[in-house]
Amino acid sequence: MRKFWGLTKRNLLVFFKDKTMIFFSMLTPLIIFILYLLFLRGTYIDVLESSAELLMNAGLVNMDDLGAMANGLLLTGIMGSALITIPYNCLITLVNDRAAGIDVDVTATPVSRLQIILSYFAASAISAVLMTSVILGAGLVVLQFTNPTYLTAKSILTLFAILVIGAISATAVFMTFMLFLKSSSASGAFLGILSAGCGFVIGAYMPIASFSTAIQNFCHLFPATGITILIRRYLLSDLLTHVDANIGGIDQGMFVGSIQDYFSFSPKLLGHVLSLQEALLYVMMVTVGFLVAIGIIYPRIYKRK
Repeated sequence: MRKFWGLTKRNLLVFFKDKTMIFFSMLTPLIIFILYLLFLRGTYIDVLESSAELLMNAGLVNMDDLGAMANGLLLTGIMGSALITIPYNCLITLVNDRAAGIDVDVTATPVSRLQIILSYFAASAISAVLMTSVILGAGLVVLQFTNPTYLTAKSILTLFAILVIGAISATAVFMTFMLFLKSSSASGAFLGILSAGCGFVIGAYMPIASFSTAIQNFCHLFPATGITILIRRYLLSDLLTHVDANIGGIDQGMFVGSIQDYFSFSPKLLGHVLSLQEALLYVMMVTVGFLVAIGIIYPRIYKRK
């Protein structure tokens, strides 16, 4: 275990010493934040106001609550994209080591191949968890100071637990593909494609419900989409409960239900709505599947010289 932790520590230090890599890890969440300030917030507010027009006229729903919903949707998009781009960038150390020939030296040591690949995985997952936890923590503080979120301690703890699972899952998925990349230019090109598409797949730019059924089913196959939906659900559920209580059952829960349907508050798989336990089980099954694939692929690609 000492050799494993030594390699893991080395990989952690290599990543965190590269300030440029950290910046590019945060680039996609930053782009979503800028897009939100430019026009996404206005779009969200318009949709929410349109849905709550009659309730607002009756004084049952206020702009503070709608603003809190819009801000919660923003943080959800940021976290969803961060849980994709940050784990990916944390894994670039693996590609850079291969490009520089460092993998040859590492595989020539008496450390087992399993320990070597697990050290890359552990370092990347730990880095991703730390960085995304900082983003989530800062986001929750900002939300609380702008509009009341009514988040309970249970919801906050659940959010961080989902974040950990999401970071580990994304690390396993991306490591499988990155084992085949041999240069930093190739990993950079793939990151560009990933950054451009991830916002649509997880519903950060526009709700998944606005897509066709076939595209919705495709998006829900990705574990990152399910993780993002769970973050949205637990980030806004307490606020929606508060809003529904203020409405007092006059609309029979239709307003809150329409928000949950339009912005996707429940993970689905081929049209079947998943519970929290089923969604997490699906994510963990996919994660284990990719970890097994890594264990099979790595010894065949990274051979001892």
